[in-house]
Amino acid sequence: MHNVLITGGLGYIGSFTCKYIKNVKRLKLTSVDNLSRGNSFAKKYCKNYQIDISNKNKIIELIKKKKINTVLHLAAYTCVRESFTKKNLYKKNNYIKQKKFIDILTKIGIKNLIFASSYSLFINKLNLEKMSPYVKYKLLIEKYLKKKSNKNFKVIIIRYPNVAGASLDGKLGEKNDFINRIFPTFIKLILNRKKINLYYDFKKKKYPSRNYLHVEDIASFNYKIIQYMPKMSKNLIYINLINDVFFSNFTIMQKIALKLNRFCNFRKKQLKKIETIKPKINFQKKDLLKKINWKKKFSNIDTILRTNLLWIKKRKGLK
Repeated sequence: MHNVLITGGLGYIGSFTCKYIKNVKRLKLTSVDNLSRGNSFAKKYCKNYQIDISNKNKIIELIKKKKINTVLHLAAYTCVRESFTKKNLYKKNNYIKQKKFIDILTKIGIKNLIFASSYSLFINKLNLEKMSPYVKYKLLIEKYLKKKSNKNFKVIIIRYPNVAGASLDGKLGEKNDFINRIFPTFIKLILNRKKINLYYDFKKKKYPSRNYLHVEDIASFNYKIIQYMPKMSKNLIYINLINDVFFSNFTIMQKIALKLNRFCNFRKKQLKKIETIKPKINFQKKDLLKKINWKKKFSNIDTILRTNLLWIKKRKGLK
């Protein structure tokens, strides 16, 4: 039996992972979330302890009490734009505290760690100087884990793409006012008849395309990876989790406007030099996906949009 500790268990990915695992009922799951940005409503899916991951004594006490052998580490601040304006906050929370937490795990003898990283780290020609602080600290923690991993401390690093969507019934979604994701942001702007800024490369005459996976698919993937860990022969594995379809911001805007039967008011803005039209991606090898028997089910643009609309309407009381 896996006794799993999930950090950030009340966050966006965390709450859906807890919900998924609760439904399959094959793992003993404990959550740690300090609720600085979590969704307290998600407590119904997993017993949560309001502890900071850097609190050595309380983390060790909890791990011993619950006999934890596997950690799914999702806790972090995740807004790229905010990381530019609050660099010290991101350094403290996404780097200093992360290293301290990893040291706690190795000291107490945790055997398995799954770490949530970013798909930005397998975009070709990644320039350290041009990275956002958010991505930079993900990279530094990846390097730290590479040093710490061994036969007694096995590590899986999952590089997630953009997360999107809400539960199929619209009752659970992201509740974090510190980050603006494209689907809910566009929905709100179109509903309120506000102008949308669309980034555009005037020279190439193209809109940028991005990669999205539905949060329900990510939750099921996390469950499969937790199950896979005991079979792992290597000390360290990188997983580049990604959808095989890219959506442009213009396509997303059009789809939302059509669904809402609203006119979309937008203007083009020059794409920043550090951004790309379509990142060149090294896709995950299919053999691992076959081993864990995982397939995405909900990561098409229509399901992402429909579930986001349901969540926003239920949350705002809209008809």
